[in-house]
Order: sequence, then C-alpha cells, then structure tokens
Amino acid sequence: MDKELPEFAILQNSRTKLSAIWTKNGGWKDAPEKDFEHLRLLATLIRTDPNPVQIVKAIAKANGDGLA
Repeated sequence: MDKELPEFAILQNSRTKLSAIWTKNGGWKDAPEKDFEHLRLLATLIRTDPNPVQIVKAIAKANGDGLA
C-alpha cells in the first residue's frame, strides 16, 4: 500500500513550545521557539479555511518554495 506524502505539515508540542515544518521537497525543519505562536495561528488558519491548499501555495510562492 503506497501512501502519498503530504506537501506541507506543521507539527507542534504545546507543552514544550517546539515546532517543526514539513515540506515534501525539504523534509522536516525545526522552527525557533519564538515562532510557536505564529505557527499555531497559521495551523489554525489552514485547518479552518475552506481552501487550505491556496493558503499553503501562497506562502510557498512568497518564500520561493517549489510547492506553488
């Protein structure tokens, strides 16, 4: 059974305030603790928006990532 890898993911631990970001092209990257709240808000936006793919693509395009 082949499972498709996600193009983007945010992993957070609210107890330790640690975050990591996954991209299909770059794998996991640890984020600084100071970015925890920003990433929490971004994750909430992505989860609740009716078109989360567009949000991720807009962020990728702004960062020059190959996801867009």
